[in-house]
Amino acid sequence: MKIAITNATTWPWVRRGAERFINEFARFLAERGHDVTIISTKPGAGETHVQNGYRTICHRRLWHPVMGKAGLLEFHMFFFTVLYSLLKERYDVVFSLTFMDAFAAILTRYITKAPCVFCVNGLPPKVQYFRSLTMKGAVFGTAVRRAGAVVAISEYVREYLRQRWGRGGDRLPIPVDLDSFGKPDKAAEGAPLIVCAAALDDRRKGGDALFAAFAELKHRVPGVKLLVAYDVPEEAQRELLDLVPAGFQNDIEFRPVAGALPEILARATITVLPSLWEAYGMLVIESFAAGTPVVATRQGALPEHFPLPELGCLFDPGPDAEEAAAVTNTRGLAQAMEDCLHLAGQADTSEVCRRFAERYSWEALGPSYERLMADLLGAGGKGATAGISACGS
Repeated sequence: MKIAITNATTWPWVRRGAERFINEFARFLAERGHDVTIISTKPGAGETHVQNGYRTICHRRLWHPVMGKAGLLEFHMFFFTVLYSLLKERYDVVFSLTFMDAFAAILTRYITKAPCVFCVNGLPPKVQYFRSLTMKGAVFGTAVRRAGAVVAISEYVREYLRQRWGRGGDRLPIPVDLDSFGKPDKAAEGAPLIVCAAALDDRRKGGDALFAAFAELKHRVPGVKLLVAYDVPEEAQRELLDLVPAGFQNDIEFRPVAGALPEILARATITVLPSLWEAYGMLVIESFAAGTPVVATRQGALPEHFPLPELGCLFDPGPDAEEAAAVTNTRGLAQAMEDCLHLAGQADTSEVCRRFAERYSWEALGPSYERLMADLLGAGGKGATAGISACGS
């Protein structure tokens, strides 16, 4: 198959879960003999390169941060890029990660005949806590209803789609590249290390609650340290540090880790993801792959990853969390981190986490993605994939 994978951003310019996913997906498909192209954008002049057997076309980005003040986000403008690119070159199938590029692929199908798989990688927040151009779900709903196939990466996403637009799609968890995670490097001695690799400048990710909870935890576990493995802007760093007494601030580090995340997770004692409305929570699976238990919010898709008590600890976000668009249960988070630190000290915890992550490997889940597209083409693009459902838990 000749496959186009579309997303507004990609590595190395943006390093988040979706960007890791599309590049690992492209490599997996290329190794299976498919002709794969990632269509994306980047700042500055466009460029095309080939690596790991697949091609990446990065067009000049049509978006500027100033547009965000008017509610026009980067993926909105990507619609025009995808429309142009898919009309310029023909593909057998298009795999899109946002509703805007899926909508563009659906429109181009009238000319190209290439069906679109819409992988729903995120959902609208229940509380609109940032400025964003909205059409009250009209485009999103059209993409869900008219795509050749819809992938829901979690049951949380699937149920939302079913309730709002009457089409839940196929549940296919996002795989993780286990080969990039070596043997866990858990130090026998030394201070326990808590790692959070979330965009803490986004308040729904729980940065305020995490830092306040860390300050509380320091009174119980004096030696514990916190590493924020993400490129958090300096202003947001200062605001977060202000929530922690000055005497504890030296035990907090901000470090953009880029490609070193597997190594950081392997050295962590526990990982924390205290966020709301997570459509998936890739960090949780990556942490398991590194043999590290996780503290996560009992909300969104996150609880779906915790069928075994050895995998970590969940906590309630707080009764007013959704209204505030942020976790408010600081005490509950502090207790969950303390409990998870004790869990991490048990002899079999790391191995249980690692074995559980094998359910999410590309070997286990990748063929289902490949089969979905093959079945879609075999059915003339009408979407004969209702029976496919791969669950990681």
